[in-house]
Amino acid sequence: MSVLERLLIRLRQVPAAAGVVIWAVDQVEHGSGRIWRTSQDPWLAANATAAELTIRSPDSPLAAGPDGDSLAAWSAHQPVGPRFGPHDYPPRRDYGRYLHQVFEQLRAAAPAGVRVRPVLGVATDLSRAGGGLVLTLDHGRRQLRVNRAVLATGHSDLEPTAGQRALAAHCDRHPGLRYLRPSIAADMPLDELPAGETVAVRGLGLTFYDVVACLTTGRGGRFQREADGRLRYLASGREPRLAAGSRSGLPFLARPELTGPPQLTPHPVVLTESLVDRLRERAAGQRGSGQLDFSAEIEPVIQTELDHAYYGCAVQLRRGRRAGEQFRSDFRAAVGRWGTVDRARVAQLAAGHGVPDLAEPRIAALARPFSGQTFARPSAFRDRLTCLLRADVAAARAGTAASPLKAAMETLRSLRPALPGIVDFGGLLPQSQRDFLNRFAPMSFLLSAGPPAAQVERLVALLEAGIVEVPGPSARFSPGDRPGSFVVCSPAVPGSRRLARTLVEARAPGGDLPKDTSPLLRNLRRTGLISEYVTTDPVTGERYRTGGLAVTGAPYRVIDAAGRPAEDLYAIGVLTQNTRWFTQVGTGRPGQGSPLCRDADAIALALLGPTAADDTWNLAG
Repeated sequence: MSVLERLLIRLRQVPAAAGVVIWAVDQVEHGSGRIWRTSQDPWLAANATAAELTIRSPDSPLAAGPDGDSLAAWSAHQPVGPRFGPHDYPPRRDYGRYLHQVFEQLRAAAPAGVRVRPVLGVATDLSRAGGGLVLTLDHGRRQLRVNRAVLATGHSDLEPTAGQRALAAHCDRHPGLRYLRPSIAADMPLDELPAGETVAVRGLGLTFYDVVACLTTGRGGRFQREADGRLRYLASGREPRLAAGSRSGLPFLARPELTGPPQLTPHPVVLTESLVDRLRERAAGQRGSGQLDFSAEIEPVIQTELDHAYYGCAVQLRRGRRAGEQFRSDFRAAVGRWGTVDRARVAQLAAGHGVPDLAEPRIAALARPFSGQTFARPSAFRDRLTCLLRADVAAARAGTAASPLKAAMETLRSLRPALPGIVDFGGLLPQSQRDFLNRFAPMSFLLSAGPPAAQVERLVALLEAGIVEVPGPSARFSPGDRPGSFVVCSPAVPGSRRLARTLVEARAPGGDLPKDTSPLLRNLRRTGLISEYVTTDPVTGERYRTGGLAVTGAPYRVIDAAGRPAEDLYAIGVLTQNTRWFTQVGTGRPGQGSPLCRDADAIALALLGPTAADDTWNLAG
């Protein structure tokens, strides 16, 4: 959608644009695609507010009018359908309606002589022939001949891991068991799960919340506010019982409620481009390469950002706005050349400004609050977990101005657009990139990219009603030693062992090109037209296979198996994940520039070649 929009905008600047045909290929629904398709259930909600969601560039003259820039503005002018306030979290299908409508508006607003032709089908192969490209659809039933192509294929399924194959084989040996592989909740056959049966659910992230919604609200259950203010779940009797767990034992925490316009551009106190440049210069002098060690050189700087937000908010709450401003000024003055403040100095500053009793906002401790602990019985862990989640809901509803912890976590979230410049294209040492992708990124999402507070509060009610149970930290999922069962348990909680006849992988597949099951990507790899990006340390020769598609820098030409950039093939989005980071979705805000818009515009210019206006589209800020 972003490439299409930017391409149509750029075509308006081309004198001889007549005759251009843009084929838009999608398997499910144009504009909305599979993830946002309009046929999904209404209880599957977006993870951003209606004021944050947009598909339009800030300078777009296309599809302008009463619809406005955000989903909230769009909904206010629709003749039918729900209206969304700026802070509402809309159902995904309604965002899909918006996306589909904008797609049709873009088609209608194409310059004279330019045609946008939607094709509903599965792209299964792409090859070169006769000086152009041939796109094969539906396993050979249709073909399109084109001059250039953009791969924007989004999420795909992956081959199962050895552990997943073992679980599937256990199902094969025991008829009546079910094993649902990693996917999005809307694609899972959750309606088939029997009422009253125990279902094991692996994962406590956003897909987990979707699975829970499908099996509770989606089964006719209701939530009711009691006189004491607590939320209570009223079961329909058609729900299964969910035994859900993860390594941390902690569900994704709530995003703070917004009190002002949504922001995209980070405003770091210390994690600036100039600091990163200095760190790279130091690394080159010490190690012979400018590649950074994320945990040793960047995480301490991120901690500085969190401390600044956390203690600044706390001082302001206790002693007023001027005291908060003074603390922030004193804190910034204490930051050293490499972007850090000694822990003793942080404690001294906090005590000197009247907040000596606060626990440090350490990312690892917050994301793994049960690490190294044991619990006497399942009820003890449940009580601890529900207490923690209740406090999280209260903090999220207080917002970033009244909760020091949420102020710090929102800072963590807002720094995400600053990280691609640090980690993309081998910006980290090979093992550090592995660590970033497998450790830091999941922790940061758990703490700062969770659902709205209402969903976490509903989870508390479900835990108290016994519909959902979390066995404890370091949850283990395995084939049952008793025939016809799976086992889920926590080694930290005696008595947590539960048997289930169904195991649901509540984890959306990540990006891993060699394991991707897409026929298109498999054929492109087989013929050598695409390749996997490998991070290499030029000094030691150490390598890390990222699983991401190899592309150049802007305009993101695909690199083939021989290391040659294509002149006619580009890629954007999820497909390039791990080569680049978090540049695909969720980075747009109404009226603001975004990495996704800039990427799409660079591709649009390259697609048009020398006929396009050779100017720079500056969306900085």
